[in-house]
Amino acid sequence: MKAGTFFIRVWRVISILGLLLSLFSSYVSYPGAVAVRFNEIGQAVQYMSRETIFYGAVAIFLINNTLINTVAKLFTRIPVSQIPIPNQPFWADHRAELNEIITNWFYAIMAAINTILGLALFVLSLLNRSDLTATPINYAWLLPLSTLILAAVLIALPVRLLIKPVAHDER
Repeated sequence: MKAGTFFIRVWRVISILGLLLSLFSSYVSYPGAVAVRFNEIGQAVQYMSRETIFYGAVAIFLINNTLINTVAKLFTRIPVSQIPIPNQPFWADHRAELNEIITNWFYAIMAAINTILGLALFVLSLLNRSDLTATPINYAWLLPLSTLILAAVLIALPVRLLIKPVAHDER
């Protein structure tokens, strides 16, 4: 197994476990009405029930993991000529490696969404703790980190497809 494939698989499993841990621990710590929007001075101005947040997060989790896993599995059935990729004739001769790269990319998207959702639930849990005051430092890191994670995953595929794999006899 290649190092990239191992990293993606480990990240995916850890993101699923982390999301489930965050989901259940935050549900237990949420009050009945969870503050989801705050004004400039940190006062809650909009609330949602914790059941709505819990079931919404479960729905996102299930849809994300089911849909992306299905698309990743169905990708191997698409003829290379129908896939808009650079160096298409080259990748036609290396279909197994192309399948691995694309599958890993789909799994990375899945892991990224799980990671971001888990972090968002964690931040929401922090914001709703009665012993802490809601300050921007508690959650200001979430948007840049989420953007960085998604950008890295989305940019990784085109960059990886531009790099030709090393032929087996050249290793």
